[in-house]
Amino acid sequence: MSTRISRRNFGAALGLGALAAGVGYSRRGHAQTTGRAKYLLLFFTNGTDTSLWSPTGSTATQVNHSQMTEPLSALSSDLVLVEKLSSSGTCDNHGSPGGLTGIGYSGNHNKISIDQFIARQLIQQGVQTPVASVVLGGVTTEQQTSFYADNQVLTPIASPVAAFDALFGGSTPAPGGPDEATLKRRRDASLSLVRSELELLSGQLGRTQRAKLDLHADALRQLEERLNGGTSGGAACNELTVPGEAGQSLLNSALSLDLAVNALACGITRVVSVQFGHHQSTQVDLPEVGPAGDWHNAFIHGDGYDGRQRLINLERWLCQRFVDAAQQLQSMPDPDGEGSLYDNTLMVWARDMGDAVNHNGDDMRFVFAGGAGGYLDRSPNGVYLDGSGQTHQAALISIAHAMGIESFTGFGDPGGVRTPLNGLQA
Repeated sequence: MSTRISRRNFGAALGLGALAAGVGYSRRGHAQTTGRAKYLLLFFTNGTDTSLWSPTGSTATQVNHSQMTEPLSALSSDLVLVEKLSSSGTCDNHGSPGGLTGIGYSGNHNKISIDQFIARQLIQQGVQTPVASVVLGGVTTEQQTSFYADNQVLTPIASPVAAFDALFGGSTPAPGGPDEATLKRRRDASLSLVRSELELLSGQLGRTQRAKLDLHADALRQLEERLNGGTSGGAACNELTVPGEAGQSLLNSALSLDLAVNALACGITRVVSVQFGHHQSTQVDLPEVGPAGDWHNAFIHGDGYDGRQRLINLERWLCQRFVDAAQQLQSMPDPDGEGSLYDNTLMVWARDMGDAVNHNGDDMRFVFAGGAGGYLDRSPNGVYLDGSGQTHQAALISIAHAMGIESFTGFGDPGGVRTPLNGLQA
């Protein structure tokens, strides 16, 4: 009697195959579409004091940076600053899920953050990487409320050590653990089991399901090549070292941002997100900022010059982390061999709400940067976009559109705007 695999076991087999593939990385290339990005780096923070952030006096081809955003001028030729977007009531509270999903706390529609939506759409397009998306950062002691999939909140990996282990670990022996020969025997046995299950399953599927299964088998073959000394991520991937714990969440997020960039460079994923802080409780103790304090209570809602200046200094520190990531991307080749990683990466700075001081979501703002495959409008002195009359859901839709996605069904409020921002695309 022949052995058959049930639908339940079919799902389990796919899951096991994906897990095995997640240990390695993929160099499966896809032709670059002119005017579209291949990689997304999402930088996510709390809202701010909009009056201090706004680049007053800017024009469509000239950004006059405020003290808060001045460090971003280093990226002017690839920079678009957007403000005055309405959240349609979805981002009137700190930590609102609407910041990335387009749906507020009370929304009845399925919540999925834009990063997760894009990752799923890329899979449907046949883009195969070991990890669909990566969400890092945040604060370990606080419940996160911004990243979603299937109406369930996702908790970022806050520890840089845990993030490193999840992304780059598993291929070298740990101190005091099994030696390399033992690890190799275990890997080979696991891979052999998965391969045999996939082969058995393949003969029982229709054409469409078999094509999906082939993607997992392809990732499995690439994993075997890597573990046996074949395909590798190059010197930069092989020389990565385990980071330490920085002692405070913002510094840990900065370390995680470095890991996120390397995950793109090593072909592990095409979608990375890093959250800085938490909307209620983030202790800030940075020499560049000034006296230590709570981001929410002392900086955003603090009284007088001291609170405002510390918020300005913190925003400048965040700007510099964004610029550092861009410069790191510029120094790395695209893993598919098409220019630099920066050339094909869309960088986005998004927030949980707009005017955090007054709890108002009617002035949402975004920073777009990176080569983005040529998607973004450009000016030597930066591009300023007054989004009055447009919604922040359109900005989220633009992120997906820049990544080559044309259908936005299943994302955001279906009764809201379903088209990208006017004035953002080149």
